[in-house]
Amino acid sequence: MTLLNQMLMWGGLAFAVPLMIHLLNRSRFKTVDWGAMHLLESVVKVNHRRLRLEQLLLLLVRCLIPIVLAACLARPVLTGSGTLEGTSPVSMVVVVDNSYSMDTESTRGSRLEQALTSASEIIEATQKGSEIAVLFSGSTPTKLLDGPAFDSTVVTRRLAEHQGGMGAADYEGTLSEALSLLGEMSHARRELVVISDFQSKDWDSLEGVETSAREMIASSEVPIHLTFLPVGEVLEDNVSVESLEYSRRAIGVGQLLNLRVHLRKWGRVGTGTQNVQLRVDGEVRGQAQVELPGDSTTQVLFPIRFETAGSHIVEVEVVGDDRLPSDNVLKASIDVWGVMEVVLVDGAPASEPLKGETDFLGIALTPLTLGRLPLADLVQTQVVDATAINGQLLENARVVVLANVSRLDESQLESLRSFVERGGALLISLGDRTDLNWYNERLFDAGLLPRRLVSLQGGSGESQPDTRAITRVISQNFEHPALVFFNDPQQGDLSTASVRRWYTTAEEDRGLEDTTSVMAWLGTGDPWLVEKTYGRGSVVLMTTACDSDWSDFPLQPVYVPLMQQLVTTLAATAIPPRNIDVGQPAIAVLEPLKEGDAEIDQALVFMPSGKQRAVSVETDEARRQIRFDATQQPGVYELTTPGGELLHFVARTTAEESDPRLMNQEEVQRKAQDFGGQVIASSATYVAEDHLRRHGREIWKYLLLLLVGLLGIEIFFQQRFSGVKS
Repeated sequence: MTLLNQMLMWGGLAFAVPLMIHLLNRSRFKTVDWGAMHLLESVVKVNHRRLRLEQLLLLLVRCLIPIVLAACLARPVLTGSGTLEGTSPVSMVVVVDNSYSMDTESTRGSRLEQALTSASEIIEATQKGSEIAVLFSGSTPTKLLDGPAFDSTVVTRRLAEHQGGMGAADYEGTLSEALSLLGEMSHARRELVVISDFQSKDWDSLEGVETSAREMIASSEVPIHLTFLPVGEVLEDNVSVESLEYSRRAIGVGQLLNLRVHLRKWGRVGTGTQNVQLRVDGEVRGQAQVELPGDSTTQVLFPIRFETAGSHIVEVEVVGDDRLPSDNVLKASIDVWGVMEVVLVDGAPASEPLKGETDFLGIALTPLTLGRLPLADLVQTQVVDATAINGQLLENARVVVLANVSRLDESQLESLRSFVERGGALLISLGDRTDLNWYNERLFDAGLLPRRLVSLQGGSGESQPDTRAITRVISQNFEHPALVFFNDPQQGDLSTASVRRWYTTAEEDRGLEDTTSVMAWLGTGDPWLVEKTYGRGSVVLMTTACDSDWSDFPLQPVYVPLMQQLVTTLAATAIPPRNIDVGQPAIAVLEPLKEGDAEIDQALVFMPSGKQRAVSVETDEARRQIRFDATQQPGVYELTTPGGELLHFVARTTAEESDPRLMNQEEVQRKAQDFGGQVIASSATYVAEDHLRRHGREIWKYLLLLLVGLLGIEIFFQQRFSGVKS
């Protein structure tokens, strides 16, 4: 306890006044002997003890009255076990959860609005000179200001302007960033306040984080006080668009794309009818109604055809009333190709029909053109021999196929290596002209061969097949985007074809940087398709031939969709993705400048918030590209290239926060204890506790009541002991 007016406590010495009066009155009497005194001696002996006790009680009350009055005027304050901080400034970091679950609406506004209001009230209550920093936890840790601010008005004004719509919360990174910020601040008292709806999904994943965070808090040279402030009401149920599934291969104008929409209803509230709407570039292209019982999932299939080439936005929305609308919409960016140029390098050309190495492959890639149908093929092939390979030939190519090519000279190998490094796709199929040593010594060592070749296996050839040496592709649940198409048996069965000859390969450990993976296996346990990334491109090795010499694949119905899937998927994956996770860079590769073109070094990006950002064009030896890193907000980013082309990027977040479950009060309390912190009910509670920490609890009001009581007791005793009756 301490006193605000310590000098006034000296007034308590006034207790000596009634004491002195009492002592003086005791000495002012005379002893007078008279004859009947002996008759009263017995009465005096009986009442002496009682009279003395009454006098002492009255004296005690009269002495207490000036002491209590002086204490009341001195204004005593309870400080607890510590000392009062008074108006000393504080270093404070406020973490505000702005993830998309905070967009949940209620009668008091959204959870985010409640969180921002609470943060503002806490910040406004800080003392002058305090250091204040605000961190948002949605998507990735984001600072409200570049550095700590000393003016609370500036912080609260910026908070009022903040909007939600961010991705799932990242508390692991946010707490680490917050503790790092506090470590750089200067004041002796440091506060970390976390304001969140405390979604179960967000905090369940932090089982190992609270230990390290608690150790960081405990090991801090200056004590850090951690406070959790829950906001928001419980949401009983929620409907969300969980995912969109579609083929990742390149799509051409007029080609069919099946878009599969996955919907989910969270919570066990009864069945309801959901209206699902499909929009392409803002135009409604399809609608459906589905029944969604509580705690269930369903799918909706939308077939789409695109009339124009270029970048398109596909958008699926569940239309209707929902307290969490942020997860009712899911978007995807889809590139529609005009023409895809594929170079087929024929290592064994022939004048007879279907005898050349790439004859079957050319038919599979351009069936509409050869069939003279009115529709146009996406792929446009150019067949050349190995001697024609050079940089000019590969400049506009998307995919190059080496079909039974024996070897290349150094300049051709360098042209091919440069093509793949800057983002091209290479498909290598083997055959009887394959030079094993050259492939291992030059192509493998150059990084363009996914695996080292070992030996040729199987029968002697097509004319004399050895049935004991025939193998097939293993049917499995394929994971590679080019082969996922065949997980549906109706699309074709790769195991129906017989493989008579193939090369075995050696798996080598290339360390952590190895990007080689087996796409499909043969029944012998040998790889059939092997992929690796090289630079910005990719290479796929087919361990058999692409014609009918070593297998009857070209004679099977599955051959056309197989080659279409392989080539178009390779071409699509060679381009940086247009659908990215929040925080990942949006990268666009530009066409090389042609002679006479003016070089423009800037592009323009329109962000989901409506803001515009200028981005520089990066140029290196391999290509020109645009890289935009500020993709922390989910939504569509529109990039206008220097050439005027419009490209769309969609930044997505996880669907975990669509689960409406929140931690209850006991769970939040346990989580706070795990972190070594406390839980408060509201910002008003925080401000009140902060006031007590700074100024303590004044008790003069209670002393005043005690003083009034003592005055009443003194009057009562005076009248009682003096025999005065009312």
